[in-house]
Amino acid sequence: MITVSIPGTGSKSASSTAPAHVTKWDTQVSMLRCVECHAPLQYKSAEALGCTSCSHTYAIKNQVLHVTEKFEGNNAIAADYYNGSLWPKFRFWEWIAHMPRGGERKARNEVLRHLPSLSGTKLLDVAMGDGRNMPQIPLDCQVWGVDISRVLLEKTKRDFPQHDTTLVVGEAEQLPFPDATFDNMFSLGALNHVNDPGRALKEMARVVKPGGMVVVADEIPDLPNRQIAHKLGLRKLQRWILAKMFFLGPMSDVILENTDLKIEPLVADALVDWKIHSIWGNLGYVIAGKPKK
Repeated sequence: MITVSIPGTGSKSASSTAPAHVTKWDTQVSMLRCVECHAPLQYKSAEALGCTSCSHTYAIKNQVLHVTEKFEGNNAIAADYYNGSLWPKFRFWEWIAHMPRGGERKARNEVLRHLPSLSGTKLLDVAMGDGRNMPQIPLDCQVWGVDISRVLLEKTKRDFPQHDTTLVVGEAEQLPFPDATFDNMFSLGALNHVNDPGRALKEMARVVKPGGMVVVADEIPDLPNRQIAHKLGLRKLQRWILAKMFFLGPMSDVILENTDLKIEPLVADALVDWKIHSIWGNLGYVIAGKPKK
């Protein structure tokens, strides 16, 4: 028995039991499903969630859930790149590229303006990176971020603690959410380079509620072919410029591999009421449409 003092009533005796510690994942686990068998997940501890059917366990590290521990193909190359030291160096060129069009914030707004009002909604950000879109998202919007880079997601958590974010290391082609989970979703800078762009776009559409917006943007796939080296047929020089001068390293191979990607057929297979808009001075595109159910 522990004696406690209640203001205005004096001292009383009461049995005391310490409340169980509730983490974010206690409450958010209901929005997740197993990427292996698609069964619901359950809370196991502050360090792990588990599948209710196949017993697969998903680790939670530094407040970030890991649903994919090992990547393959282009996704593996991208994960190593964005977890490594070259990505911060490429940021300089990204900043330079956006300067003629009013800076990075304005460039990102060319994409985000295709979303409806986000206040009080649940939003999925696929390829969230280090959260550069967060300043344009209202504080009362619940944001779920998926990315292949644990380093960038952990940076998002540090840089934007005031935002309601739930972060997941995973692939766009295999999202850990039930159908029709989110009010809207968007993705910036990933579709061209994932292992399977068609499957990724279908997954993005699958997890959005009927009538919600799917907004996906990237550079035009054949942008590297505008280099003089490409026009001269000097492919090795073209790759060297991307890898060394622009600090893209092995990502240069992924970028050059997908310069012939056709976006329109992928969109028609995944969305309805869609349009593809030109952005960034005709150097990029943004898809805006609704999920095909």
